[in-house]
Amino acid sequence: MRRRRFLRTVGAATAGLSAVGTASADSHASGRESYRPGGPWPGDEHAQPMDGFHTNEQLTQVLRRLDAQSERLSLREIGRSAGLNDPIWEATVGNGATSVHLITQIHGDEAVGTEVAVKLLRELAQSNSRQVETILDELTLTVVPRVNPDGAMFEYDVDDDGTDEWVGRRTNTQAWSSDDSRYEPYYHYRSPADAPPGYDMNRDFNVLPPEEFDAGDTTEDQWYVSDDGEGYLDLEYEGYTLASSGLRLAPEVRAVTRSYLDADPDYAITHHHQGQYLVPDSGDGNKPPKQTELSVMPAYGPAYRDRSPFDDPSAPVEQVVDPFIDEATSTESIQMNALVANALAERGDSVFDSVTRYGYYPLWGSYLDTVCPTTGAAGMLYETSYQTDVRGQQALGRMMQSTVVGFTTTLAAIAENTLGDVNVEDYFDLPLHGEYLTNPHQSGR
Repeated sequence: MRRRRFLRTVGAATAGLSAVGTASADSHASGRESYRPGGPWPGDEHAQPMDGFHTNEQLTQVLRRLDAQSERLSLREIGRSAGLNDPIWEATVGNGATSVHLITQIHGDEAVGTEVAVKLLRELAQSNSRQVETILDELTLTVVPRVNPDGAMFEYDVDDDGTDEWVGRRTNTQAWSSDDSRYEPYYHYRSPADAPPGYDMNRDFNVLPPEEFDAGDTTEDQWYVSDDGEGYLDLEYEGYTLASSGLRLAPEVRAVTRSYLDADPDYAITHHHQGQYLVPDSGDGNKPPKQTELSVMPAYGPAYRDRSPFDDPSAPVEQVVDPFIDEATSTESIQMNALVANALAERGDSVFDSVTRYGYYPLWGSYLDTVCPTTGAAGMLYETSYQTDVRGQQALGRMMQSTVVGFTTTLAAIAENTLGDVNVEDYFDLPLHGEYLTNPHQSGR
């Protein structure tokens, strides 16, 4: 997800659903240079198969079919994507007093969450299991299964053969103009360099309510502009300086913000992908180290500042933790993350017993740090390893399985009121992810 790209103010850090098929790590090669946990790297620069993922059209069809077949599920279109003008769907199931808001694929090359969201919605709409009945009775679950239709369907000529291939990319497809904001925000760019520009939409959220913020009304003194022309909005809010705040320029972000505020959730979950990392100290000399299958991250406030891996005592609190999250909500956020790690660890010494921490500090354009505190929601972020433009659908079953376990375990614990039984230290006992693995065959772009 590259969420931990340090911004200028932070500086360098010193410190019951049916199962999906699983696979074991390849352990035949030896040494870190040749061994790549989770399967072989693609052999050359070419697009990877994507047939295991829903296209936008297929996603629309499946959601409409579920809506027509089940009285439990309510489907509505909450917006349209900036580039393709494809629908952004919101599905709601359950009638419980506790509200949960879940979004996936805000980055278009992070597709596993969408596939699991569809599976989850199908189960909740059709199953009569005891667990499903409990979830439906106790929770109201609102799901935005694909925030970024543009990025999800992005095509590019990866191998220079004159034909565009479906690979997906991080951003939406949307131009910026000087009418939108005083300066072009740092998170608007072209990727690849010769492709249409777009926004990294998990940098575009804003802590202020929609009716209280207009990016076009900002003043010169609120902006920092880097030497290369990238604009950063420093928003003063409730006595804090929220550096690099989002501008809410993407229609997709505005749609998710409205969805969130309408749901008024007690809990919020956002699913992403990260790069590929080893689990620290997981090799024993006889077998290679494990690759982390999943990293998890809570948002938390000042009560846990001293547990932050990026704490600098001289830094303002809003650069280290989210000052708008109280201790009780922070604790619940951490417990949500520990719960998932514990559930996967219970599968024994397998590829799933490899959950690591994704080091937290606030990002003032992200879903988790901006809209979630407005309702006091406890929040959790998933980081499944690999983006689709790196490995396509390889190991899709395994990646889905870890998220299936995470989503269902979390919803069940909230519904059964057992989340408070989780020890917060179980989260802080998880290692931060370790060494980054690079594909020796890819030049990157």
